[in-house]
This record gives sequence, structure tokens and C-alpha cells, in this order.
Amino acid sequence: MPRSLLIFGNGMGLALDPEYFSLGNGLTSVWNNTDHLRREHKNLILSAIEGTTEETPPCSEDQLDQLQVAIVATEFLCNFEVGGTSWVSQPAKELPSTFKKYIHEVALHFHRSGFELPDEFLEPLSDYIKDTKSHVVTLNYDNLLYDGFKSKGVLDGYHGPLIDGFWASTGFDEEHLDRHNIKRHGWYMHLHGYPLFIGNNKVMGAGRDFLDPEDESHIVLAHVEHKPLIIGSSHILSSYWRRLEKAFEESDQIILFGYSGLDEHLNERIKLRKEEKELLIVEWDGAGEESDRKRYWEEKVGFSRFELVRLESILKFTAW
Repeated sequence: MPRSLLIFGNGMGLALDPEYFSLGNGLTSVWNNTDHLRREHKNLILSAIEGTTEETPPCSEDQLDQLQVAIVATEFLCNFEVGGTSWVSQPAKELPSTFKKYIHEVALHFHRSGFELPDEFLEPLSDYIKDTKSHVVTLNYDNLLYDGFKSKGVLDGYHGPLIDGFWASTGFDEEHLDRHNIKRHGWYMHLHGYPLFIGNNKVMGAGRDFLDPEDESHIVLAHVEHKPLIIGSSHILSSYWRRLEKAFEESDQIILFGYSGLDEHLNERIKLRKEEKELLIVEWDGAGEESDRKRYWEEKVGFSRFELVRLESILKFTAW
């Protein structure tokens, strides 16, 4: 059977519970309930993002752009301390690490949803992956697909059809993504990170309940212009992005599933394949009029011919 490259966005979670899996709601919920943001840190964040207040905290990736710029400026100024004299206040010095804690907690918010994908969706998808050894990449932070694939034997070390570069004994190594037989394994890649990736390890089982945002994490939650820089600073994420080109080459079809189309750094990679690959897009039918959506996708990914499947719930899709 032909191999595909499946790209999953946040649409799966939104199909289960559009309120809980909304990024805006996640940002707000963590803002209101976190133990890691003191009052002075919140004030610094609010002062860096125009239009935000305690009552209207950050609620989108675009808003985080101004904060990222402020963090870069803070880190730059910290390098000019001479003789104990600093141009930056102590709370401001803490802003980069504080923001990292905030972003990690937002990712954990989605990971700890308690939701599961229905078997009616997961079974045919898992069978398709086992039959085709298709590659899977995700752009979200929840564990819906990961835990579902674990339960179905799709992710089972080198015994399953997908590998992600982690070994239980030694953690992550890019060489662990090497395949002795490319027809036997596909790749499972978290292109924007995962809250369970801490340092060089993947936290499993009961350890998930004791994650500390102060630990080294690999999360990409920022304005789209800053995402490539964050990806490049993570040895895990950059390894996945290097493998992405090979995954495109090996695949006859690209499937965009529940993807918003807003990550331009990914769209540019997809556009390079417009003359050589088939494209299937599965999306929520409430995203807009079909004619408008076709024009939208033509602009985003550059394909003039593709199949667009629009459903009331994308979790009803089983025609893999």
C-alpha cells in the first residue's frame, strides 16, 4: 500500500471539546491558576503585550510575539552587567525562565485533559498505519494520539510500525531514528514539542504527575516568526525537522488532518511537494464556506489540485 505523511493539528482535541482544547482558553486557564507566575512576573508580561490586562491576559500565539521580543531584549541587556551594576531589575531577569514555565504549563494543560480518542476513529487509523508504515507528525501538545497509538501497538519501541527516537534505557538520540529497513518503520515526530520531553528523556507513567516546568523542556508555543529559532535550539525537535524531508520523499500522499494552516514554516515545506504528491485535507465543516476554504488552502500550501473532506466532526473520518 502507498505510504502517506499524516500531519495532525489541534483539530482532534477541538472535535472532542472545543472549549477545553482552545489555545486561548488554555493560556487563560493557566494564567489564572498557575503557581509559577508571581504578581511582579504577571505585571512584566502584561506590560510587554499591548492591550492585555489582568482581566484580559494573553490568549493567542500572535500576542506572544511582543513578549518574545521583550525577552530577547532582556537577555541582551543582562550581558552588559559591569561591576555589579545592572540595567535590568531582578524580576525582569527572571522573565525568560518564568515565561518558559508558563508555556510548559500551558502544554501540560492540554496533556492532562483526561479525554481519549474514540475507538471508532482510532482503530481504522491504527490499522492504516500498521499496513502502510506511514509517517505521523503532530503540531499539538495533547496526548490523545500518542496514548491512543500506545494502546493499539502502533507505538511499541521497535516492535511497532512507528519509532520516535527514544529508547527506555538511554533516552533520545537522533541515531535511534535510523531504520535498518525503511519499509518496516515510519516516524512519529512531535514537530512542536511535547510536555513529556524533559532534557533528553521522555517521562512516562506516574512520572507525568510530577513534571516541573523548571526542568529543561522542548515546547514551541510562540508567534510563527519565532518558531524556527526555538526549534533550532532543541536537539530533539531539530532532529525531527531534519527527518521531515525524508518523510516527504518516501510518501505518495500528504494528509492534513485538523490542521489550521497557520504554521508558515511548515507550509513552505509542503509547497515544495505540490508537483509530486497527492494532498488530502480533512477539516471541520464549520471553518467556512467550501469555496472559500479551497481558496484558503490553495494559498497556504500551493496545491491547485487536492481533495478536501469537510465533516461536522473530523473524528468521524475513517476512509484512510
